[in-house]
Amino acid sequence: MLLVQQINRPLSANGVSFIPALRTLPLSFPIRSRRVHTAPRRPYKVEIGVSFAGKPALDAHQLPKKKTIAFPRDHPIAQWRNNLLKWENKRLRSMSAGEDFFYVSQSINHSGVSLGIADGVGGWSEDGVDPSLFSQALMYFASKHASSSWAGEPDFDPIEGTSAPGKTEKSLSPVEIMSMAYQDVLNEPSIECGEDVTWHLLLSKPMPSVGSSTACIVNIDAQSGKLSAANLGDSSFSILRSSSIFHEQKPQTHYFNCPRQLAKLLPTQRPHLRITDRPEHADTFSAQLRHEDLVILSTDGLGDNVHPGEVLALASLLRRGTADQPGVNFSQIFADKLAEYAVVCMHSYDKISPFELAARDEGFKHVGGVSNNHF
Repeated sequence: MLLVQQINRPLSANGVSFIPALRTLPLSFPIRSRRVHTAPRRPYKVEIGVSFAGKPALDAHQLPKKKTIAFPRDHPIAQWRNNLLKWENKRLRSMSAGEDFFYVSQSINHSGVSLGIADGVGGWSEDGVDPSLFSQALMYFASKHASSSWAGEPDFDPIEGTSAPGKTEKSLSPVEIMSMAYQDVLNEPSIECGEDVTWHLLLSKPMPSVGSSTACIVNIDAQSGKLSAANLGDSSFSILRSSSIFHEQKPQTHYFNCPRQLAKLLPTQRPHLRITDRPEHADTFSAQLRHEDLVILSTDGLGDNVHPGEVLALASLLRRGTADQPGVNFSQIFADKLAEYAVVCMHSYDKISPFELAARDEGFKHVGGVSNNHF
């Protein structure tokens, strides 16, 4: 799953554009806050590209022993999810984001954007739980909190003499958004934590509150150009600046191939399965963005198969190829091409993948790419 943002700062004071390359999210859908305000011109503009590709279908012998249940079509989360999956400019043909999901939300008064990705932990399918439900629910609630908050300090309203649109709306940090969304998932009324999994299967009820996922949330302030981020688990983000990697967020793991994760578990589960982390365990980062910076959010399907140097090389190649196309959405092109290349690497046994190198360091043998939920 890929989200790409690029920042362009023209000579005039009117615009910087961020282009995030994220594995999952589109920003072409309407986003509304609770009140309508006249938005001032912001010196920074965010341009977003989204791309994703679900992993190949499993063979019959690979399917989980228990049937998993998805959200009903009329469920609010399902409707929100389906709207995002129709990302308008996405060229890579895939209508599934696998077990991962994302969100893109515009902050109050066009003060900035907030983006997030979550990687559902696949092992839950063996218990009859769809791993995508938790990640979708987490991103759904995160988007609601992000869209009702400011990206930075609230604008001052000279008429009312207070911060517009009111004292109850404020800026939220990525950790705060993650924490509030996680609490919403824990409080999800459709599932009681103490209920038995089999009972939900018999009733064909989805279980969004049972499961776990990683989480990565990035806020960009369109007034100051400041990026703030929180990452928990092995999803990640990076910033490309000029011809170098300005920042690459390190993954968080408990041990090899076991990322830190937010979870909701049943009381009956065995203690050694209770790998639960908290939003406050997330690593945080902030930076001042510059003209033409590229911000990439991705789940581990990218990092396990594509080396950072390859990402940088592809960005440079596409820059040169689109230099004479001023109206092109570079972030979308980059997100699609990066996702396509990750899929190719996933099926390659000739190339030494980042996952192969990491496995070798831990004493495991693995050859080539590795299949993940999506890119």
